[in-house]
Amino acid sequence: MELKNAVAICLIAMFSATLVVLIARSLDSQAAARLEPQLAKIAEELETIRKQGGMATASNQEVAAEPTDDALMVYYFHGVRCANCLAAEANAHAAIQSRYASQLSSGEVVWKVLDYMTDPVAKKMAIDFDVITATLVLVKMKDGQIDVWNRLDQTLSLAEDAPALSAYLQGEMDEMLKAPEAEPEAVSQTGPSVAIPEIPVPEGETADLPLPTGPAEIPLPE
Repeated sequence: MELKNAVAICLIAMFSATLVVLIARSLDSQAAARLEPQLAKIAEELETIRKQGGMATASNQEVAAEPTDDALMVYYFHGVRCANCLAAEANAHAAIQSRYASQLSSGEVVWKVLDYMTDPVAKKMAIDFDVITATLVLVKMKDGQIDVWNRLDQTLSLAEDAPALSAYLQGEMDEMLKAPEAEPEAVSQTGPSVAIPEIPVPEGETADLPLPTGPAEIPLPE
């Protein structure tokens, strides 16, 4: 990535130099003198970018922690770059960093930017998640496998409204990070067990009465 950025910067610098020569030839010396400070400023800015390692965005420069087996993956899918999708990426990334810094460091939350236009793996994932435009997708892992996922379809409509996008994203993340509630214990349909007291048999003749062994004999009328 740094090599590609360096090559791009060199090409831009060469183009700028060529442009200066062409302008100098086509304009009078006074006009060229007025333009020279602006071109010099552009050249200085390009040199500063080159020394800093290129034009990579902060989200691409960030070193992500190794995801845990139960991590929440926050994917930002994009295709052709536009002002709206760049704003969505920047505001979503800032919202995650401001609230989930410790989870990012531990790997419980992982932020990734994926280009589904040029990256074959990202393209396959975009198909699986039914992604057709720049958007955020939350994927909750369980034991290293996808458990549940949620595509945030309001991403672009809230792209330039940082507070609204932050509240939307953080609310959906909190819901997926929430620990599952324990199932209630089964309640016995027969009710709690109750000790049945022993009933003493009364002493006396009734205690020695023989139990009937068959039907009682009934005298027939004569």
